[in-house]
This record gives sequence, structure tokens and C-alpha cells, in this order.
Amino acid sequence: MAAYVASLGPGPAIPSDAQVNPEGGDVARGGELFRVNCAMCHNFAGSGGALTRGKYAPSLKGVAPRDIYEAMLTGPQSMPVFNDTNINPENKKNIIAFLNEINNNPNEGGMNLGNLGPVSEGMFIWIFGLGIMVAFAVWLGSKAA
Repeated sequence: MAAYVASLGPGPAIPSDAQVNPEGGDVARGGELFRVNCAMCHNFAGSGGALTRGKYAPSLKGVAPRDIYEAMLTGPQSMPVFNDTNINPENKKNIIAFLNEINNNPNEGGMNLGNLGPVSEGMFIWIFGLGIMVAFAVWLGSKAA
């Protein structure tokens, strides 16, 4: 069936194992490329996010490297196409190495709150910080009476 679908029109080839293997990829360069090209939709940590008009960018956690490479080639849904002119195969491998690195290593910063960025972290601080202050004020008020 795959051969029949491929015969219907031109399209990118399925990437080889060497192209999608994150081993040997430059994680730092991949992180830079990810932040420039992908983070505006997929979040800085690949956690996904909401887009306009009811669309969304899916989370990249636990996604197979081949699927990530193919998505860069074909641009599913609202995603732009990153052909070999935009991001060459070596840099695609670097991006995959970066995603593999952030998915497989623990968060050294403590509780990550879903890696949703400063809004969720700020809201967490406001809600719990203010809640603690209100509880403390009520406790002090009950002691004074």
C-alpha cells in the first residue's frame, strides 16, 4: 500500500536510520535551532501549546525520532515545511538530539510545572503565596481577638 501511495505523486523519502539517530548530533546547536524555529509553537521544552483558531502544536515528548524528522519534511496541520533548504539533514538530526536530551534527562531545576513557562510558574506563586499570606493574616487575627 505504501508503494501505491508513493506512486501517486512526488514527496519526501522516508528518512534512513542514520538520519534520525540522535547519537552524534550536536545538542547545543539543536537547542539553538529548536528555539529559533520550533519553540514559538511547541514551547521551549517541546511541551506543545495552543495556536490561533483552535489549533494546537502537539507535545514532542515521547515522539519517535523518525516521526519528528518526517514532520519537519512534510509540515503536518499548521506546521510549516522545513525542507532541506531551510534546515539541512544534519541540523534536523541536531534538533532530534536536543529533543532526545531534554526528554531523557531529569529537570535539574526542581518542579517544572509542565514546562509551560513563566505564566504557570507565576500563577503558582501568586495563588499559593497569596493563600499562605491570607492564612497567616487570619491566624494572626484570631490570636489578637
